Amino acid sequence: MVDRRTDMSANVSPKYYVDENCIACCACVLEAPLLFAIDEDQGIALVVRQPQNEQELSLMQATLELCPVGAIRDDS
Repeated sequence: MVDRRTDMSANVSPKYYVDENCIACCACVLEAPLLFAIDEDQGIALVVRQPQNEQELSLMQATLELCPVGAIRDDS
């Protein structure tokens, strides 16, 4: 199994990341467009910014619950 945290340098580290189970449904991008983007080349979502405040942290938590395949990970 591929570890996207090392193979996908576009995922901003360290805490939250999107793993190899992503199906590019865009739910995370629609919910939190400042935190996620779709990598068109790889056809998956990526964390492009870690939460910087309570509102963004709340959005990130919502995307963790929203992801239909559990591809958004919290490495804490």
